Amino acid sequence: MKKIIVAPDSFKGSLSAARACEVIASAVEKAGNFEIIKIPVADGGEGTLSIAASLDGSRVKTAEVCGPLGKTVKAEYVINKKTAIIESAQACGLTLLCETEKKPLFTTTYGVGQLVLSALEEDIDTIMITLGGSSTNDCGIGFLSALGVEFSGINNAVPPSGKDLCGITDINTDKLDSRLKKVRIYALCDVENPLYGKNGAAYVFARQKGADEKTVELLDSGLERFAATVKRKTGRDIAFINGAGAAGGLGAALILLGAKIVKGAEAVISAVGFDEKLKNADYVFTGEGRFDRQSFMGKATGTVYVRASKEKIPVAVFCGGYDNVGNTEGLKTVCITPEGQSTDEAMRNAEQNLFAAVTRFIEKYL
Repeated sequence: MKKIIVAPDSFKGSLSAARACEVIASAVEKAGNFEIIKIPVADGGEGTLSIAASLDGSRVKTAEVCGPLGKTVKAEYVINKKTAIIESAQACGLTLLCETEKKPLFTTTYGVGQLVLSALEEDIDTIMITLGGSSTNDCGIGFLSALGVEFSGINNAVPPSGKDLCGITDINTDKLDSRLKKVRIYALCDVENPLYGKNGAAYVFARQKGADEKTVELLDSGLERFAATVKRKTGRDIAFINGAGAAGGLGAALILLGAKIVKGAEAVISAVGFDEKLKNADYVFTGEGRFDRQSFMGKATGTVYVRASKEKIPVAVFCGGYDNVGNTEGLKTVCITPEGQSTDEAMRNAEQNLFAAVTRFIEKYL
């Protein structure tokens, strides 16, 4: 009996990783007699929390926190043994806002700090914070404020947001929650952008969060000025460390707290025991909404391929669309979208398209 690992990421806007996993597995089961191992994966963005919740021994906790525009939201996080897994998008995610509410000058990461405070009430020694999907560009000053950091020059703005960055003249960490000294902090992200500049948080990501060109320039200036204030106050240069620009600069705030930036996909895939389950597999089926060269830059599908290829196990990537990724040994890329089907139709019909594509693949290759 052939063993197939089913390890997809989400198809954004249409299928969660868990649902995509079920659809692929059902197609495999119907197509023949296979051993199926289901391992939905993520890269540290949205969907990571649901995967963490599925791990043995996990407990899901709920806290009422400040949302991206100040309105209270209910946010979940996971406790697994002595580790807290916090998805920042639960408190400051873009999906919490409608189109007219996307205003990165005014959105805040304050609620993410409140989630950390809630987690510190548990018996933990490690905190893992995912940085994908944020609506913010506040360099984590909201997050830091919730944890006790005080900022001069912004008239005690509560919660502070991106618009306040240019006004900060000093930082006081005397009231930073002392419990943070007793925990290890990891920031999970899939980008390596610096804090500011043409490749920084504002120029690369703020437009999709609702910023126009003038706002992008203002936010970038604020990020640069805040980094200068941090360097003058602490002696630390947080601006050009890989990942500092993640989640609108929340990565930089975490670095300031001593967090280690790690590849989200690597952390998640290791946590779900992928390598152990991969042993003696005949094929790996993975997938995502769009597959391209960026998928090999820390994304979940690329990480799945790299780990499988080390064991010389072939991989099939099922995706809504793809760009040419070159001649990659042991990899087959399968577009699930029928020719002539519009993007809207493809999104609506993602489940049946995926099921049909997997069925055809097995008939042809297995």
